[in-house]
Parts: sequence; structure tokens; C-alpha cells
Amino acid sequence: MKILIINWRSITDPLKGGAEIVTFEHARRWVKNHNAQITWICAKYNKDLNFENLEGINFKYLGKELKRDSTLNLFFSFPLFFYLAYKEYQDNFKNNVDVVIDQIHGIPFLTPLYVKEKVILYIHEVAGNIWDKMFPFPINIIGKFLEKNLLNLYKDNKIITVSNSTKEDLLSIHNFKNITIVHNGVNLKPLEKPLTKFENFTLVFLNRIVKMKGPERAIEIFSEVKKIIPNSKLVLIGNGEKDYLEELNIIVKKLNLYESVNILGFVPEEEKLNYLRKSHVLINTSFKEGWGLVNIEANTQGTAAVAFDVEGCRDSIKNGINGYISKDSKEFVSNILKIKENNLAKESLEYSKEFNWDLKAEEFYQQL
Repeated sequence: MKILIINWRSITDPLKGGAEIVTFEHARRWVKNHNAQITWICAKYNKDLNFENLEGINFKYLGKELKRDSTLNLFFSFPLFFYLAYKEYQDNFKNNVDVVIDQIHGIPFLTPLYVKEKVILYIHEVAGNIWDKMFPFPINIIGKFLEKNLLNLYKDNKIITVSNSTKEDLLSIHNFKNITIVHNGVNLKPLEKPLTKFENFTLVFLNRIVKMKGPERAIEIFSEVKKIIPNSKLVLIGNGEKDYLEELNIIVKKLNLYESVNILGFVPEEEKLNYLRKSHVLINTSFKEGWGLVNIEANTQGTAAVAFDVEGCRDSIKNGINGYISKDSKEFVSNILKIKENNLAKESLEYSKEFNWDLKAEEFYQQL
């Protein structure tokens, strides 16, 4: 089968997120198990890199780096990539591909308007009010309007999503008739048994360090935890733009938490695993998730997760089994303290075994 994937970013883009990781896990298994021929069109993040092959997947880089750091970038680089993706299809894939996977992050690629082959919409989350967290006025208003209305173009296409929350969000926009849920798998192998935790009670935030993931909320919640557990620590791990990381450091200093909060940014895989294994709680303060893969990743390493009652997290966290869902910041702190008393490590490990990538990738492939 010949498959074309259109996505904003590649698996090697420093600004990639969970959606890219999940798509790559599916695609590389389709290559291995079904001899699929896959091209993944995405935007450049390295001006000198036009093409690369990773585990049998052909990545083709177009246009310019996609950043949200300026209005010029938003109104030039993103539309340019839309046009180049369209042109790439017309020049090289029209009548030469079996299926096109249009992976949405906010604004869809409008493939039903020009793709003649089968189109599958793959969506982790409907951004909705996340536009307000990530973009200034009036871009946020324009984004919400376009997302809601352009999604209606896909009413006759198959839609694959990762959680019931996203399915419900989609149905609130349009009465889509062909939505299939394929849960994510998890790459990390579950430990045989939980490891000893850090001596100091430690919270770990592991996510992209951007506003929609709520790192500021994580710091504020930690400040309340520290009042109860004075020697507690918070570690924030994940990719983030330099200016925003500096903003967070200013917040930490204003709250007089600079000796207790460590904003590490990106760390190597083994260091990330060490924090997941030895921290007492993973805190997911995101305003919205497609699924909340990081919650399950923490579970594989014997660490329970606490999150807000938002889309995605309410799908991946089962209260009292692999963590807790919180209706507000006060309950969030209370749930952290619950895990201090009963860490749910064994329960989290057992729960994480349900999410097998090979089974999930095959489930997705059968929908193509």
C-alpha cells in the first residue's frame, strides 16, 4: 500500500509533539509488517535538510521552519506550507497513492478539496479554546473559526481519533458518521517492579513546555504542595522555545522557588526515564490532550499521574488505578498528597501493559 502522510512536523523536528511520535510508531510498523510505501510531507526545521529516510519512511521537507514566534511567521510560513503540500501532491502523488492521511493540528490541510484518492482524517484533539492559550488576538479568533468550519469538509471521510473525548468534540461540531477510536500504544517497556523513589518528594512535569501544556499551572500547584511538604521538588522536562523558558524562570524566582524547581528543558532519553522512575508523581497540567500518552509512559515506570479533568487525560487516567483526575487546583494538590500516601506504583505498572503498540498499529492499518 502506498500511503501519503501530511503533517506540520516530522519525528525529528525539535518542536514535535506526542501526535508526531504516535504517527511514527504506527507508520514504522506498517512498513515493517505490511511493506507499506510511506511518504511523510512536513515543514522544514533545518534549512539544509530536504529529505531523509527513517525506518523505511520517506520524510520530505518543504517550505520554511514553522514557529509561532512572530505574526510574520504565522501569516507566511504556515500558508506557504499549505500551498507546497498541495503542489507536492499534484506533482508527485496524484494517481500514485492509495490513501492520504491528513493529520490535523488546529487547521486541516483541506485534502478533500483536491485529493482524488481515499482521505483519512487523523486527529488527536480539537484545539478549540487552546487557540486562546497559544495565540494572541485576533489570530486566536480566526483559528477557532477556521478549525470549526473547515472540519466540516471531512463529513464524508473516515476519521480516526485516539479518545472518546475527541470523538465527542468532533460530534459537537458536525454529525460525523464515520469516526473510529484507535487508542495509542506506549513504547516504554513496563518495569518488572517499581524502583526506589528520590529521597525528597518529587513531582515531574514531562511535556512540551508551551502554554497549552500548563507549565505555569504546574509551578503554581507545586508552590502549594511545598507549603505542606517543605523539602519537595519539581522538575520540568520537555522542549520549549527559549523566550518562554525564560518567562517560567522569572515566575519561579518571583515565587521564591528557585532552589526547589528545576526547568531542564530537553534531556536525553535515559535521564528522562530516570526522572520518570524515581519521581513520586507525574503532574499533567495540560489544558487539553488528545490522549495523554505521557500519563501512560509514567505508569510504565511505576509512577502514577495526576491531571486536570480535561479531554484526553480523563480517557487515559483511571482514578485510584494509575492516578487521579482533578476538577480544580485544590483537588489537584489533594490528589498529589493521596499518591504520597499510596503511590499506586504496582497498579500503574499493571495498567500500562494494556497499551501494546503492535496491536494498535495493526488496528489502525485495517482502517486504511
